[in-house]
Amino acid sequence: MYAGPAQSCARWCRELALAGSVLAVTCAATSFAQDTAALDLCGPKSILVEPDSGDLLVLCERGDAVIRVDAETGAIQNRAATGDEPFALCAGPSGERLYVTCRRGQEVLELDAVSLDTLRRFPVAGDPTGVAVSKDGRRLFVGLHSLDQVAVIDLQSATITKRLAAGNGPQTLRSAPNTGRVYVTNLLSNPTPTDQPARNEITVIDDSTARVVDRIILEGANIGRDIAFSSDGSRAIVAISRPKNLVPMVQVARGWVVTNGFAVVSTMGEHTPMQFLIDLPNKAYADPYGVAITPDDSKFYLTSAGMDTVLSIDVRKLEHVQSEAAGGAIPRYQDHLGLSRRYVTARVGVGANPEAVAISLDGRHAYVANRLDDSISVIDTDSDHVTRTFALSAPRELSIEERGERFFHSAARTLQGQFACASCHPDRGFDGLVYDLEPDGLGMDTLDNRNMRGVEGTAPFKWVGTNPDITTQCGTRTAKWIMRTGWLSSMEVVELSTYIRSIPSVVNPQRRPDGRLTAAQRRGKELYERTTRNDGTPLTDVQRCDFCHPGPKGFDGRKFDVGTQGSRDRYAEFDSAHLNGVFESAPYLHDGRAATLEEIWTKYNLEDKHGYSSDWTKQQLNDLVEYLKSF
Repeated sequence: MYAGPAQSCARWCRELALAGSVLAVTCAATSFAQDTAALDLCGPKSILVEPDSGDLLVLCERGDAVIRVDAETGAIQNRAATGDEPFALCAGPSGERLYVTCRRGQEVLELDAVSLDTLRRFPVAGDPTGVAVSKDGRRLFVGLHSLDQVAVIDLQSATITKRLAAGNGPQTLRSAPNTGRVYVTNLLSNPTPTDQPARNEITVIDDSTARVVDRIILEGANIGRDIAFSSDGSRAIVAISRPKNLVPMVQVARGWVVTNGFAVVSTMGEHTPMQFLIDLPNKAYADPYGVAITPDDSKFYLTSAGMDTVLSIDVRKLEHVQSEAAGGAIPRYQDHLGLSRRYVTARVGVGANPEAVAISLDGRHAYVANRLDDSISVIDTDSDHVTRTFALSAPRELSIEERGERFFHSAARTLQGQFACASCHPDRGFDGLVYDLEPDGLGMDTLDNRNMRGVEGTAPFKWVGTNPDITTQCGTRTAKWIMRTGWLSSMEVVELSTYIRSIPSVVNPQRRPDGRLTAAQRRGKELYERTTRNDGTPLTDVQRCDFCHPGPKGFDGRKFDVGTQGSRDRYAEFDSAHLNGVFESAPYLHDGRAATLEEIWTKYNLEDKHGYSSDWTKQQLNDLVEYLKSF
């Protein structure tokens, strides 16, 4: 298999024709940039249209670079190296400076907007994601995904002056025009009881005071991605998913696992946020991601990263539906699979895994970043057809990990395209939800979703440890109970599992760069490894933390009864979960009942079966938690 947008587009069109799809699609000619600056690997993650030239600034996640692309020819005019795994790009108010967050690099770069040279680097631990600049150009707002914070950086002193509490996993930061507000989308739901729906937060920050002034809750929503604003700043569109994790997974046949759509939010606080779907009754458009509104506010574009599609949405038609829904004429409109026909006017096929979208200055073109195709699709906004495709790298043979990554992010082989692996494991991690996976009765054996980051070397899998390796986990069981289709061939499962094993752990902000532990973490380590109670009485093996959780990843692959069997659990023994990245993977225990690490022992270890904790002091518990977060 070869990577390259020309091949991918042609293959996609052939498959589409055979499937009889109704998508509006044009397989346009692909332009390969004949330029010495062409990249070996790109992974376009973010697009910014330059306000003067109209050219494109493209952030290359896999190429660790930012490039300037001619918007007419697709030629790469300039490129500059960034830090490791760049994620978001924004411009300062004067247009003279650009700012780039680098997730694994744990830094924000300040670039010259013309030369793309790096002028300054701001170290920011905590998995930096979205970035925005204050209206006066004096402050940066940076989302810290792993810490659930927004860091405020004073650009004159180059120091972090504040850390604001955000929602769960800040994702995108954007300034709303004419409002003096910065809006923060959060990837995951705020913590809720495991038997209650998700509640995704949009955090609103006052630009001038750098204080949180509002927390807008999107009931039943999760996976908040991009946000875009109307030209006057009065309305925001947010890409979201609506999970149905509390019904058995076998309901996938009825379209009831994940639905996909967007939220409409009034920035003036005049209306309750409203959510609408982009799915059809028998066809879903998984993983809504990028959003862009045309300059005349007549339509907006929303990418479906899991179905390689961009949806064109007519704003006036949507407003009619909003009015009816607000008046009560459309019951449960937020879950209505038939409504999208009234406002989605085109479903445009593009390249693999489209995440970002931007609109040209004149509103005539939409530029779509196809992350796994190393290409940009150019959509004519009048006809809603792809007219050109810019290749950002030359065709080459895909590696086994790259082939697996495409399967991980594609919903095309799920029944009706409802979800991909990435839908429940966004950003290669987890979605923080509890699922009823198997047909064993409503509410039976509900299970916490596990983190994919750093999962290599942590077998066996499933909470009851029945799958000896990732290939088994992703094979027949996944096809039968989750995807409900033929899923993948044996070789394709190997490719998928190879990719999953390659996913690295997140850079841990709870651990010093030199690896040394803090004083509290050292004390916690002593408690973790202790062999006697506080009074000197010897502990049995199973009463010691490091007996069940030994080694650098804190697990031993065995099952234990730690007293957490619930009334609707068939099993008493559970896999000793690895502790790698445990600081970011709440909720805890097999069914997610513990909202925090502390609750594992303060609420759910009354019989001392999950380690002997009856004699711990509050300080010892605090120290242990600090140590666990260092894994």
